[in-house]
Amino acid sequence: MIVADVIAEVEAAGVGLRWDGQVVRILFPEPSRREELAPQVAFLRQHRSEVVESLRVRTSLPSIPSGLRLLKWNLKEPPIAIETCSVVTEPSLFARTTINQLRIALATPNRWVGWSIPQLINRLEQVGVKLVADIDVAESAVKSFGLGADQNG
Repeated sequence: MIVADVIAEVEAAGVGLRWDGQVVRILFPEPSRREELAPQVAFLRQHRSEVVESLRVRTSLPSIPSGLRLLKWNLKEPPIAIETCSVVTEPSLFARTTINQLRIALATPNRWVGWSIPQLINRLEQVGVKLVADIDVAESAVKSFGLGADQNG
């Protein structure tokens, strides 16, 4: 068995795994799940150092694109409803991917990444990451998208 696969399996069953800096916390949604998932939990205990490393990496901060400042990184517990049709089950992966989309949107404003810069920032805030754009970045985005200025000439 591979540690990442077992972690994914127990989390898919509703079990929460959290690294609090000293111990791995295992949160069962129902007491009956404890017995059901005992073999997987025993495996994870045998591979504690790999579990700790996996959980530590998931909660570490990604690099923030130039022109943005991180105001808050306090990831919420999954699943997280982002939009009417979106639910996030891996907030760390979602935050990292969205920050990469933001990096692309800032570097090449005419390239479509699926969301506008304000939408990407808003989506990050919904999972617990608060960013603010520097003034020059915000002005550049306004010019690139033709927003804000009087467009009648």
